[in-house]
Amino acid sequence: MITESFLNACFSLIFNDKIRVKKNKALYRDILSILDFQEKKDKLDIPMTIKNKFDCLRKVAELKLDDRSNKSVFDSLMSEGKFLTLADYIETKIEHETVAESDAVDYVRQIRLRKKVNSLFSNYDELSKFMEQIKDGSFDAIDDLVVDYETIVKTLYTNMMEENRGVAIEASASLDLVDDDFESVVTMIKRKYERQNTIPTGFTILDNEVFRGGLEPSRLYIFGGASGSGKSTLINNMMINAATSQLQSVDGKTEESPPIKNGINKVYISITLENTIEESLLRCYQNMFGKNATQALSDITNGVNIKQAFMSRLKDTGSTIIMKYFPAYSISALDVMAVLDDVIAEYGKDAIRGLYIDYLDLLRTDVKYDLYRLELGHITMALKTVAVTYNIPIVVPTQLGRSAYRIQDSSSLNLDQISEAIKKVEHSDFVALMSKDPTNDKLVHMKVGKNRGGKSDVSMDWEVNFEHYSFVTGKKLSNAKKADGTGTDDRVTEFGGLLSI
Repeated sequence: MITESFLNACFSLIFNDKIRVKKNKALYRDILSILDFQEKKDKLDIPMTIKNKFDCLRKVAELKLDDRSNKSVFDSLMSEGKFLTLADYIETKIEHETVAESDAVDYVRQIRLRKKVNSLFSNYDELSKFMEQIKDGSFDAIDDLVVDYETIVKTLYTNMMEENRGVAIEASASLDLVDDDFESVVTMIKRKYERQNTIPTGFTILDNEVFRGGLEPSRLYIFGGASGSGKSTLINNMMINAATSQLQSVDGKTEESPPIKNGINKVYISITLENTIEESLLRCYQNMFGKNATQALSDITNGVNIKQAFMSRLKDTGSTIIMKYFPAYSISALDVMAVLDDVIAEYGKDAIRGLYIDYLDLLRTDVKYDLYRLELGHITMALKTVAVTYNIPIVVPTQLGRSAYRIQDSSSLNLDQISEAIKKVEHSDFVALMSKDPTNDKLVHMKVGKNRGGKSDVSMDWEVNFEHYSFVTGKKLSNAKKADGTGTDDRVTEFGGLLSI
């Protein structure tokens, strides 16, 4: 419900020139949307004692959206009989009152919060109708009830994603380098780019030669490869390496948050739509302890306590890995958000360090398109929004087109081999292309095609051990042209293996 104190705060923000907060059209639009929502949903609940002030604020916001100066707005109010008293109130009190900076910031915050509530409940009528059907039992069938519920919940999640994305866009697009306070933006930069907030992949060649120490929050990382190229194995390795390593700050000191639950302060989430939960656990065990399938199954058959083995390896870093399996095409980015919210409820938002999804092409979209490539583009954009919303890196493999099966070396890999949707490239922050060597099962070629957080056009070859589901070492290759001007000279210029973890 709209209160008189809220209306007074809006008048102060608009008319008091002493208040040093950004006053732009976005602010006036937000005020109007709050008033519209309130009048539409609770028209009878607006007390008559503040109705005139409510209507006056609407008129003021409309005039400000029309680029009218405060003086012009005030003159307009003076000419309209029913707002004369309020015009006098604005001139004698609002324009000259002293407002603490903290109060002014809170005024803006209250507007943002109310606007967010309005956006989140844009499907208020459908939600209200659904609740009435439950109360009086007027629904046709329980099947319909479940479908209606899922639709309403997904709309609520979509509204939340769009609202958070809109706030992020406005924040990044409305910074005055002279007039604005930088504190919140500097804080965001620290959270995203300081070394202790990056997630190491555990591979020297990636962390030191490609990334700025590791994966950065809010970024979407895509590894494209043909079937059998090891893309799922690589992201699984990266997750395990991160979970078993100590995160370090720039000065080399270990930065750790206090434990949240059972000594855990870092959570890495694996969502797979391809391998079942038992397959994922077995692969994780094989990689972490250097076992082939026969050795791993022998350990289990002979009663080795693999849970204790995992706990022993993870306890020193205060980490855990949460694995989730869903059938292919059964979940969307909105369902991924639900998974994250469940983890947050148990461990807290700051505990989530990274999300690894296997793989992008097996997710579904809540928005149907005639063309599959448009659906894949929408899924990629939604994953990027999730990364920004939760301030975490998301790492996901995707398929390459048929031409990837004819790759001879890393120089043959190009972004146009991303199958179906170039939008997957456009909406991501990082894209690496992968292909297994056609003659050597222990060699995988890779090329970085796009990288917003480090170097691109980096070629490398990987020594792999697929029996242990392990990427062993990576060597950087030169992309220099050969002496005759054809092809590339794939000489090794750097060699990088696993970091010391």
